[in-house]
Amino acid sequence: MEKTYQCMLEGEEPPASDLLLVFGIFAGSALIWTPRLLEKLTTTKAGVKAAFMAYARTALAILEHPDQIIQPSTTSLVGMGILGHLLMNTDGFPIKVHLIRHRCLLMSRDLQIHRLDTAKAREERRIKGCDMIDVEVQRRAWWNMVASDWLLSFSGGPQEGAYTFQSKHMNVNLPSNTDDELITASGVQQEFPLSVPTAMSAFFARVQGSELCRDVIDALPSIMLDSQECDYETILGLDAKYQKHMDDLPFFFKLDTASIEQSRQICKERPYIAWQRVSIHFSLHTRLCRLHRPYHLEGITNPKYAYSHTSCIRSAQKVLELRRLMDEIAVGVGLSPSRFWIVMHHVFFAALILAMDVSFNPHAPDAEARKTKVLAAYQTLEQSKQESNYLMEGIQKNLQTLMSTLHKTRPQTSGAGSRVVQSGVFAETGQAPARLGESSTTHEGGGDGISVQPGSTMAVDEGLDLGMVNDLDQEGWEQLWSEFVAVAPELDVPQWSSLLEDVDFNPQLDAY
Repeated sequence: MEKTYQCMLEGEEPPASDLLLVFGIFAGSALIWTPRLLEKLTTTKAGVKAAFMAYARTALAILEHPDQIIQPSTTSLVGMGILGHLLMNTDGFPIKVHLIRHRCLLMSRDLQIHRLDTAKAREERRIKGCDMIDVEVQRRAWWNMVASDWLLSFSGGPQEGAYTFQSKHMNVNLPSNTDDELITASGVQQEFPLSVPTAMSAFFARVQGSELCRDVIDALPSIMLDSQECDYETILGLDAKYQKHMDDLPFFFKLDTASIEQSRQICKERPYIAWQRVSIHFSLHTRLCRLHRPYHLEGITNPKYAYSHTSCIRSAQKVLELRRLMDEIAVGVGLSPSRFWIVMHHVFFAALILAMDVSFNPHAPDAEARKTKVLAAYQTLEQSKQESNYLMEGIQKNLQTLMSTLHKTRPQTSGAGSRVVQSGVFAETGQAPARLGESSTTHEGGGDGISVQPGSTMAVDEGLDLGMVNDLDQEGWEQLWSEFVAVAPELDVPQWSSLLEDVDFNPQLDAY
C-alpha cells in the first residue's frame, strides 16, 4: 500500500495489481464498519454501504479491464482472493465470484504455486535466493483456495458432492504458524506449534475442517449422486472424525467452560480468538447437522438411526446458540454476523431442522424450548434483512419454499379459492399458489447489483400466507409457526428431504 501511494506522489501510475489489492482492502474496511467508526468518520450506514459498492466496483473494473490485463503475481492473486471473498458475502455479483475463483486457480498454475514445494523448486530457491515473504503469502493464498473448495463441496447447493483441488495434484506446504511480524524476506524468524495461538491459528483450523469435508465427499460419492444407499457405519465413522477433530482443537478454540476460562488472557491480548472460536464450531456443527440430516427423521422411530436424530438436533441447537454468541462477541472485533449471508443460511437450515423435529415430536419434554429457539432464529433472520437486499431475497425465497411445500400437502376445501393480499386487503381470486421455491420478489437492474422489491401481491390459501415473510412481528411469526406445526407432520421423509435440498439462499453460491 505504501508503494502504491508513493507511486502516485511521484506522478507515476501504480501497477494494476497494486490498485486491485488496495481497493479490495478499502472495500473490506467499508464492509466491517461499526457504530463507533461511523461516529468517528461522521458518516452513516448508507454512506459506508455506498463506499463499499464504489470500492468493489472499482476493483472489479480493474480486474475486468479489457486493455490492461492483470498480470500473474502474488499481489494479483491476493487481490482477487480478497475481492472474491467480499463479494461472496454481500449483495449481487453472484456469478462473478465463481469466475474470480477460477481465475485465481489458473493464475496460481501460471505461477507454478501448485508445485511450490517440490524438491526441484526448493533447490532453485536455495541456489537463486527468494523473498520468503512472497513464498509464505503464496502458501496462504493456495491453501485458502483449497480450503474454500473443499468446504464448498459439503455446504449444500449445486456444488455439493464435488471438489476441484486434488491432493495428489499439488505439492504445497502449509504456511508457517507464526505472526506476520516474524516473517522477513530472509525467512521465518520463529515458528510455533499449533498449541500456541498466532494470527494463523484459525487458518489451520479452517484447513483441517475442510479436510473433513473432503473426507465426507470421498466416503459418500454414491449417496451424493443418489445412486445407492450408504452404509450407516460410514456415517458413524465420519461423525467420529468430527468429534475427534473438536477434541483435538487447541484449548483456546474449545467451547467448554474450563478451556474458555484458561484462554481468557489470550482473548484479551488477541480479541479475534474469541470470534474465531465461535466461527470454527459454527462451521463444524453445520456440517455435522448436514451429515446426519438424511437419517434424522427415521431416527425418531428406528433405533438404528437414533444417534443421527440426537446428533442432528444437538448440532442444530448448537448452531443457533453460536449465532447468538456471535452477537455478544461482535462488538469487540468489529464484525456483524448479520451482514454475512452464509451465516444466515446456516441459521435458517438449523432452525428448519429444529422446527421439523418439533412438528414430529410436539409433546417432547423440550418441545416448547425448541420452538422458542426457532422463533428467535427466524426473527434474527427478519432483522438481518436490513443489512442486505440479497439476504432479504434469500430469506423470502426460503420461507416461501417452505410454506408453498406445506401448502401442497394441505387438503383442499372444495370451492375455496385462494386469497390474495393486496396492500393489506384480502380479496377472492382464482390465482394459483406459488410454486416450490418461487419467490415473490422482483429483480431490478443487473450486472453489478441486485435490487429486491417485496412483492405487493402474495398468494394465500386457507390462511396459509405464502408472502408473510415481509416484516413479520411476533404475532406473525406465531401464526407462521402454527401453520407449520399443523401441516408439517403430513410430509413424509422423502418430501422433507426434497424440501431441505431446495433450501438455499443462492444456488450459485454456497460456501463458508
